[in-house]
Amino acid sequence: MTLDPHPASGHLLPKGRRQSFQALPSPFRERADVSRVRGSFLIFAICVLPLRVWASGEADAFALPGVGARPGGMGGAFIGLSDDIESVYYNPAGLGNLIQSGVTAMYQAPELETSRNFLGFNKRWVHPRFPGSIGFGWLRLRSADIELTNTDEQVTGTDTLTNDLFLLSFGVHPFQHWSFGASAKYFRFAFNGFKETGYGADLGVHAQYNPVRLGLVLTDIGGTTLKGSSIDPSGGDVTDRVPARLKTGLGLVFNQPFNWPINVNGDLDALFKLQDAQDIRMVTGAEIWTFQDRAAIRTGYEESNGPTLGFSARLGQFQIDYSFLLSLHLKDEHRIGTTFRF
Repeated sequence: MTLDPHPASGHLLPKGRRQSFQALPSPFRERADVSRVRGSFLIFAICVLPLRVWASGEADAFALPGVGARPGGMGGAFIGLSDDIESVYYNPAGLGNLIQSGVTAMYQAPELETSRNFLGFNKRWVHPRFPGSIGFGWLRLRSADIELTNTDEQVTGTDTLTNDLFLLSFGVHPFQHWSFGASAKYFRFAFNGFKETGYGADLGVHAQYNPVRLGLVLTDIGGTTLKGSSIDPSGGDVTDRVPARLKTGLGLVFNQPFNWPINVNGDLDALFKLQDAQDIRMVTGAEIWTFQDRAAIRTGYEESNGPTLGFSARLGQFQIDYSFLLSLHLKDEHRIGTTFRF
């Protein structure tokens, strides 16, 4: 049998098939009729199906590449800036900095029937002591037409795998230079009759001392446990854990430096895994806005992944963003984002 590499994960798939359950490495396969699919394979699938997954092995691997075309163009560095609706994912404290309400959507070009999209919004409130915003975010990875095969590699059917992350966040700006926020989150994984879910929480803080921006986020406090019932009656319950992480960001904002008609933003973020095997990752990026903030170009770099670039255009309350993420190892990635503020 001839095998071709999966363009997203690099794992070998049967030639001529879109995605084959049986073609994954044998340690992650169960019986042919999939009646004994266990959580180990299913969580592994989370890691191999995203287009640009950091090799973390955790149940939230599908979410680690971040959200949004604008942050994507800056290498995923956004914790320090936290000045747009995507703060609902990166740093909930950033919601306290927003002066408008809005809605945003991200579309990521699919590969092998696998798509990854994000929808978010915030509603700002005005208060003399605690101004801020409430926000909602929904990130979904969906991989369709996954072939289910038996031990003879005969196709017995197809199914769709989905990973969802729902976020309900708020941020307040009680002090001149400081904002605080929190998020409640819900993970859901489903494939071939198996479902695994879990609840978690994030806390964030953000400080602004021109031109410096500082962000600090503790995600999945204490670790988020995902639980599901095994399809195998004798298998018992399946549990997996999303580890706690500490994320820090340093941003710089220069408005019209040297009296030039531009605004320059930069961000450097570090992500520290606090549980299980220790891991540190760095991402950085910068952008330049011009034409009275109607157009922007940006670039960035993701450690272990590669460089990024992007641009934005604004027309009134509407904004469109594009980013290109050049992968040094896997498949390149295109994101398109739209935002409407009111």
